[in-house]
Amino acid sequence: MGCALRLLAAGLCLLPATAHADDTQLWTTAVVQGPIDTGPGLKPMVWMEVQTRTANDVSHLQQIILRPGFGVRLGPDFNLLFGYQYQGNTPRGGRATNEHRLYQQLTLPLYRDPANLVILSRWRLEERSIENAQDLGWRLRAMVRLQAPLHGAGSPSVLAWSEAFIGLNDTDWGQRSGFGQLRVFGGSLVPLNNRLNLEAGYMAQIERMPGGTRVNHVANLALNYRIGQ
Repeated sequence: MGCALRLLAAGLCLLPATAHADDTQLWTTAVVQGPIDTGPGLKPMVWMEVQTRTANDVSHLQQIILRPGFGVRLGPDFNLLFGYQYQGNTPRGGRATNEHRLYQQLTLPLYRDPANLVILSRWRLEERSIENAQDLGWRLRAMVRLQAPLHGAGSPSVLAWSEAFIGLNDTDWGQRSGFGQLRVFGGSLVPLNNRLNLEAGYMAQIERMPGGTRVNHVANLALNYRIGQ
């Protein structure tokens, strides 16, 4: 946990003070994930995520993301995942691009008391490529997530998380090495039934830009459906 928190804190310190124009956005996500029952021992697991991001004061569909993955469940909230991400980018007034990524992801529980508090870390290494560009961009993402049930396990929860993005190299299509962005979320998790839950809240996306930073104010909604046991 200490290493992840230090990464997040370092990102805040590295952000320049100069600000670009802020934006208001809406991000929606649907996830189907969980282990496949194969009997005793380690369980294979699958992940399928679809996400849309509407920007320019919630007036323009700017990104569509598809993120399938396959891996293994090592224990409760402890899994290793390998996958692919397609991202279609259509910025208003900019050039449309298609991005393809491979990723490797480790989710590791730091503290787990489902009736009171769960703290997770998530580490994701991405290999990013843009169509019609040459370079492969390597990026590390580090997240810490806290979930505190209000009335015991399975009840609505206070939810907070923060994720830092660290570029590991420079590319010909614009990725820069070093700190790239920080996302900070606060909201709630509401179980809709024993397999489906809704996460809703506010996220600040603080992006490092040439000459300064930009803050996107995001209404973040996510539906999560769990399969398996």
